[in-house]
Amino acid sequence: MTDSQTTVLTNPDDVPLKTQLAVYGIGTFSTTTHFMLMVIVPIWARVNMGIPEGFTLGLVLGCRPLLSLFLSIHAGSLMDKLGTKRVMFFIGLMILFTPFMYPLLPFVSALIVIQLLSGVCDSIGWMGAQTLVGQVMHGRTKYAARLGAIIRSGHVIGPPAVGAVWDFAGPMAAFSLVGLSGVGFMVSVMMLPAISARPAGTAAYTAETPRAPFVWKSLLPNPADYIASFKLLASPTIAIVILLGMMVHIGNNIQSTFYIVWLEKYVGVPATLIGFLISFSSIAAAGGSLAATPLRRRFPAFWVLWAAIFTALIFISITPLLGKVAVVAGVTGMLGWAIEISPLIAAYLVFCFVAGLRSVSNGIHQPLVITLMLRTVGPNEKGKAIGLRGTMNRVTSMLGPFLLGGLAGMVGLEYGFYIIGIMSSMIMLWLAWLMLRHPEIHDLQDRVKEEQ
Repeated sequence: MTDSQTTVLTNPDDVPLKTQLAVYGIGTFSTTTHFMLMVIVPIWARVNMGIPEGFTLGLVLGCRPLLSLFLSIHAGSLMDKLGTKRVMFFIGLMILFTPFMYPLLPFVSALIVIQLLSGVCDSIGWMGAQTLVGQVMHGRTKYAARLGAIIRSGHVIGPPAVGAVWDFAGPMAAFSLVGLSGVGFMVSVMMLPAISARPAGTAAYTAETPRAPFVWKSLLPNPADYIASFKLLASPTIAIVILLGMMVHIGNNIQSTFYIVWLEKYVGVPATLIGFLISFSSIAAAGGSLAATPLRRRFPAFWVLWAAIFTALIFISITPLLGKVAVVAGVTGMLGWAIEISPLIAAYLVFCFVAGLRSVSNGIHQPLVITLMLRTVGPNEKGKAIGLRGTMNRVTSMLGPFLLGGLAGMVGLEYGFYIIGIMSSMIMLWLAWLMLRHPEIHDLQDRVKEEQ
């Protein structure tokens, strides 16, 4: 073994560029798959498969996180035990093949199964990237912020590209394009160095040391891992971070499901423009991610996190208001002197502006929640912590679309958005009260600030 393989990295500058690119690639391609499918799956389900608005559509679109709900902790434990690289290799194979299943199996039952498998792919792939930030990048906010910014490149390119392919070449070509993300993911995994668990008493992860032999039984979920992960919730800091992170995914999964339905059906935005809207949002989110570190240095991290999440939830809940005649007329009046503008383009500009503001808030939250989580747990619990966060996030990821789908069937989609906004606001105020009741969370904030 060479000296470079046995050196313990104690300085973040020692992280090789190849390793950084591998981690950023894993995060980019896993999440890009999700953002590309975000454009075309709601249209595929509603238009091509004829699924009406209501609970069934909410189930089909919202079920993606269900399998991840049960497997996130297990996947995190496998990353700790077998190695993140091995787990990512298997996920990469799934990312390669699942997109082709959508057009080949156009049945509601099959669509639900495909959604479940696809949800596991992007969820655990993203978990792997976050875990690697702790394993090979020392859990530093600046690396988490870079990851949060760089993954947006795929979010910028992928959605408009798949939307255009959908409009001009049809569903099969669009889903095939999604499959190309799997190729990039596999290349990124191959670039990773071998990673071991952190040896006791060392300051960082080392190059690969022998692991326990692979045993097929280890692939089965272990109840002890789940118990150990949920025990982490005994820490108020971890519990508050996870609760805040759960609220993010209410808005995120509504945006990836019924928000797209609203744009396509009620506003009349074609798939290509929906893709460009998501692309624009991703650029705004990248700016938010890069702003997280300076904001963290100036303000308490938990309050920055809370404010960013609350803002994002408000912006998604006012979606039906953005296409109202008065709003569109106001935009047309402001811009009419300069250009001839149609009501559709005016409405589209409004949606772009608000989506950009929401995405900035979303981008700010991402590196903060990752850093606060990784800095709180022990050196060999990072996979479990990310798995726990993933599990809890899946709860609200499903709850948002399920609830909005049910509300759409009872009171209509527009009022469903408003009710979700009111309920989310009440929960966020309760979380603010919890943060005031646990001033000990500031001890972690000060420690993270010193280590940045």
